[in-house]
Amino acid sequence: MNKSINKETYILDDTVAFELMDLLKAKARHFIQLNEYVYRLFDGQSVVTFTTLANDIQVEMVRG
Repeated sequence: MNKSINKETYILDDTVAFELMDLLKAKARHFIQLNEYVYRLFDGQSVVTFTTLANDIQVEMVRG
């Protein structure tokens, strides 16, 4: 049986993105800092990646 994967990408102001990251950290099973620009959170059903851009932060959520 094929599972559908839902992927969403947003570009957020850094203040908003860090507030979102703090909220998601409370529910995440794992929080990984891949390097100084990329953070990844796992909760068992979805993966959220925060990538620092020049003036904003890209937030990518994959559910599957």
